[in-house]
Amino acid sequence: MKKSEIILISLLLLVDQSVKWGMERLLEIGSLTIIPNFFSLTWSENFGAAWSIFENARWFLIIVGFLSLIVLIIMKQTIPDSLGKRLSTSLLFAGILGNLIDRIVFGYVKDYLHFTFFGYSYPIFNLADVFIVCGAILLIWIIWKEEKKDGKNYRINKRKGTD
Repeated sequence: MKKSEIILISLLLLVDQSVKWGMERLLEIGSLTIIPNFFSLTWSENFGAAWSIFENARWFLIIVGFLSLIVLIIMKQTIPDSLGKRLSTSLLFAGILGNLIDRIVFGYVKDYLHFTFFGYSYPIFNLADVFIVCGAILLIWIIWKEEKKDGKNYRINKRKGTD
């Protein structure tokens, strides 16, 4: 891992943890509406994963977080180096670590971003989740673009002649 990646991951992680700390203090009094019927800051202690799946499975989710980091490190070796790859994997590392820190230290993930779309209350999430989603989308796009460019398959090896 390059020094620039370590610096970026550290900065993103610092921003994530600082914002969570600030939101916890700001939202002690409750929810803060930013755009009525669309966006508010709402404090939530998520004891599960996305959409509260695996609720109260703290140790399972911690193990999954560490396994995700290991898979990401291995996967990083198979994709040609580029600025996009370094950015996407840094976002993923920072997001996974940010939520792992919450789970390990507090026993839950600190969430605060709450959107409502056409009456649907989207599950509350945090900046680390945004890092993970953006990093994953960017990495998928980079892998797809590389495969189209040079015809290589960067996924787990497929047997010849099978689809």
